[in-house]
Amino acid sequence: MTKLDGRTIADMEIVLENVCRGLPNSGGDHATRKYVARKLIQAAKKGNTALGGLEAVGRRALQEITQGSAAPRAEQDRELRSGHRLH
Repeated sequence: MTKLDGRTIADMEIVLENVCRGLPNSGGDHATRKYVARKLIQAAKKGNTALGGLEAVGRRALQEITQGSAAPRAEQDRELRSGHRLH
């Protein structure tokens, strides 16, 4: 697992904004943004820290949501039931 440095975190923030820019409500709802952010964090911790790689992960996560293969709301509900919360 890779420790996330300042540059990687900044790149993830840029990717999150770029990926969610076209969504309704000025960049999407909280659950959608959280799902994309979580996927970005997972990828970065596995060593995928290049801006292009993060961009691909972010776009793929958003595609999963829009095509219905991922349900950020269901994930959030599951976290609440289990007593675990993500930050």
